[in-house]
Amino acid sequence: MARRSMSNIDLHAVTARLSRLSGARLANFYEEQGVYLARLKGAGEELVVIEPGVRMHATRRLKPSGGVQRDRLSLLARKWLRGLRLEGVRQLDFDRVAFLEFKGGWRLYVELVPRGVAALVSPDGVIVGASRYVEMRDRAVRPGVKYEPPPPSGSVLPDVDPGVLRDRLRGQRDVVRGLVRGLGLPGEAAEEAAFRAGVEPQRSPEELSPGELEALAEAVASLIREAGEGRGYRAVRRGEPLEAAPFRLTKYEGSGDVEVYEYQSIDEALDDHFYHLAAAGGASAGGQDQERARLERALEEARRTAESYREKARELRAAAEAVASNYHAVAEALECARRAWRSRGAGECPGVAEADYGRGVVTLDVAGVRVKARIGESVDKLIVRLYAEAGEYEAKAERALKSVQEAEARLRELERRAELSRLAARVRARKRYWFEKYHWIVTRNGFLAVGGRDASQNESVVKRYLGEKDIFMHADIHGAPAVVLLTRGRTPPEEDLVDAAYIAAAYSRAWRAGLGSVSVYWAWGSQVSKSPPSGEYLARGAFMVYGRKNYLPPIPLQLAVGLAVDNEQQLPIVIAGPEDLVARRSLAYALLAPGDEGVEAVAGKVKEAWASKLEYPDSLLAEAIPLDEVKQRIPGRSRVLKIARGRGEGFNPPSEA
Repeated sequence: MARRSMSNIDLHAVTARLSRLSGARLANFYEEQGVYLARLKGAGEELVVIEPGVRMHATRRLKPSGGVQRDRLSLLARKWLRGLRLEGVRQLDFDRVAFLEFKGGWRLYVELVPRGVAALVSPDGVIVGASRYVEMRDRAVRPGVKYEPPPPSGSVLPDVDPGVLRDRLRGQRDVVRGLVRGLGLPGEAAEEAAFRAGVEPQRSPEELSPGELEALAEAVASLIREAGEGRGYRAVRRGEPLEAAPFRLTKYEGSGDVEVYEYQSIDEALDDHFYHLAAAGGASAGGQDQERARLERALEEARRTAESYREKARELRAAAEAVASNYHAVAEALECARRAWRSRGAGECPGVAEADYGRGVVTLDVAGVRVKARIGESVDKLIVRLYAEAGEYEAKAERALKSVQEAEARLRELERRAELSRLAARVRARKRYWFEKYHWIVTRNGFLAVGGRDASQNESVVKRYLGEKDIFMHADIHGAPAVVLLTRGRTPPEEDLVDAAYIAAAYSRAWRAGLGSVSVYWAWGSQVSKSPPSGEYLARGAFMVYGRKNYLPPIPLQLAVGLAVDNEQQLPIVIAGPEDLVARRSLAYALLAPGDEGVEAVAGKVKEAWASKLEYPDSLLAEAIPLDEVKQRIPGRSRVLKIARGRGEGFNPPSEA
């Protein structure tokens, strides 16, 4: 079974590697569907993923979506830790608990044990916030309470001599269990140690010779030494993720169905392992497998029951037809049986195969068909009863068939949920393009335009991306994004200028003001300067445009927001722009105008409408896209003008991405 959480040895290796980040500052802290991302900036930049109960390591796979942060822990971490210097990353007593320590004594504890939490703890040891608040038998996790880590597991750093090892293994059923329970090694490490030592995993520890104990102690020590080196290894069985470890996985050498990949760091190995694990069904796969097995058993039982009822109904109808076809012979057999019954069973009756005169029941042989009859009933009543009983079994078969259909529907829904879970994990880990942190559009002829979400980003897009031959755009209203259309030396047609103008218009104050349209102008990058005329001052995010401003026809304040497939990554992405462009590229889209509904309500309505417009499996794309990614593309309070299917040509990221 695939590893679904980090072990204490994994954490030992990761904390050693993350300690190299000491001196970096926490630049930001994000929450993405229950997973936290800590951005640390020092000489370089590192993103650390924190998933309570599962993992903590540097990541390249996950990126912040840029959505609004409402999670309590992320908000508190931003408030108290942002800008603080990281002073160390430490593991508690070789257990699956670690903490990041920041200047001033602030600590962020990360528990990888089952039901573990991430907890922000003040310098005096009191919990300020956590990923979840719980009351447990041995501790409480809530604000204002002194932080207590989970009870120690008894793990020790396995640097032991053969004599100590023998004591640790004593009384255990086999070597692997002894290493797990006696030393606190994870199961996969115990199996690896036994393999390296040449000791059968199922051997009783009492049978080990001094030489075998010495070899086993050295094998354990070698695992820890390798873990300290920081390299990573990942095992895959027939394409499915199996495990990741900070030591060589020699136990798989010679295995025909397991491949082992080596990485420069344990972080990279864990990053890939959990990415592929999530894509294959995630931590819930075990529960889904059990539910699938239960439903398959119920389905098979319902099918067998339905078939047995149908067979019984067929037998009864065949019996009724045989009785009707041999009416007089059956009548004579029943009359003979009644006489025999009255005379206490004396004599034999033709056509009666078996008789139970005590119960008043006989089994007739009617043209080779066995028919049970009551001695006192007439042939007519026998025929009516047989048909009635056949009807009852047919009704039972119908009810059993409904159970079959229900079980099949539940299985389909389980498969759909599993597929959605895998897709959602891939969407969450999707590579975010650099321009997604801005307002953006790729025009119909492939030009990329980016616009600032605030004054700081307005400064950024102009200073970093506006070249002399690029195009600067701005809505003719105070309070609008600075938009840069990257030409890369080409001259964009006017239709592309109009496409880019849609984001300049929609994300301006004109939308919030409820206007019907707004003018947008453009100028060459060479005309734009941060230098104001003599004696004047330019606010942050403001620029001077010297020379001619080229005005486009008024841009209507309508914005299409669509669900498209990124043709490069084959994953859903939310696009926005003029209706004709978005309709061409998207699977489904919503046309919005300024209105009274809040952004979150509109985003939820749009996401739900996309899913209802699309058929399976495309509907999964709408379900898997995070709500925050939809919200980012909605300019403000809006109303939905229409929801429609698109042509689904897909989104091709520009080469600049």
